[in-house]
Amino acid sequence: MFPFSLAPTASGGKANLFVRPAVPFLVDQPVPTASGWDKVSAVGDIGFDVGYGVTEKSGFLWAFGMVGTLPTATDDKVAGKHWRLGPDLLLAKFEKWGLYGIFPSHQWKVAGPENTSYSNTQVQGFLTFLPGGGWNVGTTPIMNYDWKAQDWTIPLNLTVGRTMKFGDLPVKLQLELNYYVARPDAFGPRWMVGLNVTPVVPNFVEGWFR
Repeated sequence: MFPFSLAPTASGGKANLFVRPAVPFLVDQPVPTASGWDKVSAVGDIGFDVGYGVTEKSGFLWAFGMVGTLPTATDDKVAGKHWRLGPDLLLAKFEKWGLYGIFPSHQWKVAGPENTSYSNTQVQGFLTFLPGGGWNVGTTPIMNYDWKAQDWTIPLNLTVGRTMKFGDLPVKLQLELNYYVARPDAFGPRWMVGLNVTPVVPNFVEGWFR
């Protein structure tokens, strides 16, 4: 994510314009075919999020903006083939013990093949405890509703992570476990285990404009 500092609000809150691109690299991604299953390695559709956010002195955080998807996949088997766009909203609260909040968004198809449609709502809730020593424990489930297929995807989620320094570079390592209590009948996953590696670096893009 690339945050760009803006002038403080009238209430003294810290304001930012943020740009968050997401470029997925898929390795041996299972995809259904007429004869069974195939595995695809490719670049997926690029997602992005652009918004305005404010952290108030009370610890309350709010943000709004737009989320979208660009049809950039290098393999048709994992390509959405749509230009998608929609609104998003973030409401959160920092406490001495951690953070909690909710992050809903929705995307519609705004361009693409005429014989296809897309309408998807995503809601991420999060509750994170910070016991100290760089550790974090919590839950950050991402729930989806496909309005076209009328299918829910709902996981039970657990995350455990720690922020450590490698030399002068802070890096957040986080392990997450998902068990899906609701999923698309055709090929939705039952379990998912993920390892997230997030280096904390200055926004070099902002430096170009300063």
